[in-house]
Amino acid sequence: MTADQADKKTANASTKKKPTTKAVKSPASKKPAEAITSKADLIRKVAGIIKAKGEKPRPTDIVKILAEEGVTVAAAQVSMTLKAAGYRPLRKRRKGKKAAEGTTVKRAVGAGRTNQISIDDLLAAKSVAGAFGGTDKAIAALQALKQFES
Repeated sequence: MTADQADKKTANASTKKKPTTKAVKSPASKKPAEAITSKADLIRKVAGIIKAKGEKPRPTDIVKILAEEGVTVAAAQVSMTLKAAGYRPLRKRRKGKKAAEGTTVKRAVGAGRTNQISIDDLLAAKSVAGAFGGTDKAIAALQALKQFES
């Protein structure tokens, strides 16, 4: 190799680009508070505002409010978040059946009857009525029997 060739080789080596280091991203903790707020936090925040007004937080209302702010959420996501936050009951209650059972038990206990008619009594009365040829005749016979007792 000649001196000229050696000089060119070293010149080419010095002009080559060195690899640059990657830019380091700032950690999430240094971002502004609004940038790290999750959708669930926004849903809870809006639901709290609606609840403070005295209204019931509905998923469709919350979706509309967040859409105006530029946040896209699904109604199902809002519903699940409200349920987890305690704004919704975990299960639906049956009003008719439970209420009817509760009132009949209270009436029976409240009345304090000791001589309630059981199913066995009704079956016996049915056989007596059949023996007399119908309920009207059986009732008439029982009334006559009651008159003799007193």
